[in-house]
Amino acid sequence: MAGNTNTLGFGGGATTSIVNAYSSGGTNSGANIIGAGSGGGKEVLSGALTANTLATALSVSGVGSIPWLAVHTKDATARTVRIKVTVDGVVAFDATSSSISSTGHGMVVAGNMVSSTSTAHAGSPVAFNSSLLVEVASSLTETDKVSISYVLDKRS
Repeated sequence: MAGNTNTLGFGGGATTSIVNAYSSGGTNSGANIIGAGSGGGKEVLSGALTANTLATALSVSGVGSIPWLAVHTKDATARTVRIKVTVDGVVAFDATSSSISSTGHGMVVAGNMVSSTSTAHAGSPVAFNSSLLVEVASSLTETDKVSISYVLDKRS
């Protein structure tokens, strides 16, 4: 297995902690994430959410990396969003945004986003050796009003 993870460019180790402008919580992108930074990422809607309760947005088994990962809103209703990323059973990122009342705004976990109004440098890809779990929550009970966008690089 170590030989496979070395091809990720991280020396074979999985990500254990993600520290960036969003990791302490209480902030948001200030720009439309989908419009500015998704870079062709796949978007996944949250489904039905119960207020302040985490729900699985993405679950991956095996070896790989996520070079782009963000959570964002789908409408302009005021809410906070939370994203929790667990890598190989270890929580690497868990943050709740400030109140967001704009469509497409949220938090970037991995990758970079540049728009005409802001730049988000969130950092390196998230590498995993056996599993990746991304969970999201909203401060509201709602359906499909929060989503993640991501790019996944799977390894064999």
